[in-house]
Amino acid sequence: MQASAPNGSNLSNCVNVETKCAENYTHTSNRTRMVSNANECCDATCILWTCGTGWKGGPQYHDNIGASNEKCCDRTCSLVTCPSGQGTIPSMADEPGTQATECCANTCSEHPCYGAWTTDPSKSAVVNNTDEGCCQPSCQSVTCDASQGYVPDANKADSPGTTVAACCLQTCNTMSLNSSSCPAHYGIKPEDAANLSLTLPSGSNATARCCSALCSAVTCQTGTVAYQSMANQFSDAVECCQGTCATFTCPAGWAAVVANADNPTGATPTEACCERTCAFFDCRGDTGSGWFNSTDVNKLTSTVQSFQDCCERSCAANYSCPSTHTLRPSPETRVATSQSSCCEPAGCVNLRNNRTNMTADENCNKMNQSACEDKYWTFTSSSSVSTYVPCAFNATFNLCRLADAGMVTNCTI
Repeated sequence: MQASAPNGSNLSNCVNVETKCAENYTHTSNRTRMVSNANECCDATCILWTCGTGWKGGPQYHDNIGASNEKCCDRTCSLVTCPSGQGTIPSMADEPGTQATECCANTCSEHPCYGAWTTDPSKSAVVNNTDEGCCQPSCQSVTCDASQGYVPDANKADSPGTTVAACCLQTCNTMSLNSSSCPAHYGIKPEDAANLSLTLPSGSNATARCCSALCSAVTCQTGTVAYQSMANQFSDAVECCQGTCATFTCPAGWAAVVANADNPTGATPTEACCERTCAFFDCRGDTGSGWFNSTDVNKLTSTVQSFQDCCERSCAANYSCPSTHTLRPSPETRVATSQSSCCEPAGCVNLRNNRTNMTADENCNKMNQSACEDKYWTFTSSSSVSTYVPCAFNATFNLCRLADAGMVTNCTI
């Protein structure tokens, strides 16, 4: 209804205006308000107001005059700032509330996860206080079946995981249960299969960790041949190859038999591969034979077993010295390599048997005739050649002196 202002004026207060407000509107409480239209005397009620985010209206506010969140709505918990480690309780997010004590609860960041559960970072802000709501299953929740060769991976005990593949380690027993897991010519030792500490970390070489070579995997070196009976035995437990004479070193006094080079060494390799040399031949064993043990390398390595091939003839074996010389003492102990080795000047015998060498303080000239015939003088040159000069008594001068005519060298004194 259009209101007319009294006294011809266009304005009037709501006291003088007769009006009927539309639905959801009500008469203003300010009756003295000056209006130019009767509709201006009506105010909207809260039923017409749409509450903003974080606010919630209700029937209790419908008849209120107002057009704001503060007059028509309640603040909800979604507008409450929760303390650190807490979050808005989901069921309270759209409910009226102004205090943290009624709107907030601990988040999963405050919930400890133990044993079969481990922390789930994606739930740290979730309001919850249960293992199911805050945590995720850990590898401790998974059963690693040792009978199938699986053991828990200690490094993953607190890691997320729900499967054997993610949480357990394979052992050599796992491979043992799968006979095709080792390469050809390799196998798993029973003690390795039973040893659950022999695990196979991700990326490890399973063959190197669990599979041991069989003799059939061994390539015998040159000079050796395989033991066929050992083909399926572990190579570190038995001898897979047997040596041939080609690689056997004969001991001192033995020489290799070339014809036996490809023969196996057997239990007595020296006898199988070698033959005796002259080093074992006893040249002195034949008493009076006149043979002497040789030091000639060529003879000592000879395998022909005879006095002629193994021995040296001694000076006692029919050796003939020149007329001016005679055999040295004990000729049977001397090797007849030259005249000098067997013979000495004839005068050496008299010096050796009948005379003695003068001392440093003796002199032929000071000796009487009797003593003169018992002495000789020795001179050794810078080249270590010894010369022997006998003392001789000169009756003409009645004097003992050196007899140069009797001088000899290279005697065995």
